[in-house]
Amino acid sequence: MQIVNILLDSNQYSFDAFFDRFGKKWPLSFHPYRDKDAFGMIINDKVIGCALVPFPIVESGLVYNARENVLWPDAEACVSKHKAHLQITMSREGDPVSAHILFTKVIYSLLQQRTVVGVYLRPGLFDPSYYIKCAEEIAKGKLPTELWVHINSLNFEKEEGFSFYTIGMSKFGKKEFEIPETKKNFIDAYYALKELIKHAIENNIDFKNGDAIGTEDKKTTLSVSKGVKIKGTTIKIHI
Repeated sequence: MQIVNILLDSNQYSFDAFFDRFGKKWPLSFHPYRDKDAFGMIINDKVIGCALVPFPIVESGLVYNARENVLWPDAEACVSKHKAHLQITMSREGDPVSAHILFTKVIYSLLQQRTVVGVYLRPGLFDPSYYIKCAEEIAKGKLPTELWVHINSLNFEKEEGFSFYTIGMSKFGKKEFEIPETKKNFIDAYYALKELIKHAIENNIDFKNGDAIGTEDKKTTLSVSKGVKIKGTTIKIHI
């Protein structure tokens, strides 16, 4: 089951406006079940539910991810003022890629209101405008994998090197990625990992030990072994 929380700065939210925007942007056949502060719907056999919760999320992980959010400098300020949230769930997902596409379309349409201040996909936390921009790629036939797989960084401020690891590749039946300590430029390493995630999901690749990535004149060999920063077996990228 997928769960996403949309942070609101008030208890006000219009589900009528959501259904209007969703129907116009994504012409899908669905059957909604409405309540005052909640709805459910079935689309392509997938079950989606949404409820307005009239109080903020009290969770240490949310505060931590807001403070440590490299891509959204204003995250902590935005999160601190939220007073309510929407909780959205999806069950009976089936194929993970098509399920993520549909769920992203729903979240995209739910974000189109003034009271929205953040999107929380544990452990990821997104600026609504960033999420909307990435989700627009679906209309172009592209996959917004940066919304689906979280990239965590460790020790990026230290001279001896920093590390990256992913959270979310397992949802697609694949091993998580790790970049052990590297002194490569932080932004370059981040975007290299981001592109590798997209390539793996778009092409349904689960890399194996000894596989190589990169160009003919600059290849990187991948290794598969016990995780360094996370549990289980991971794919190591040595750059």
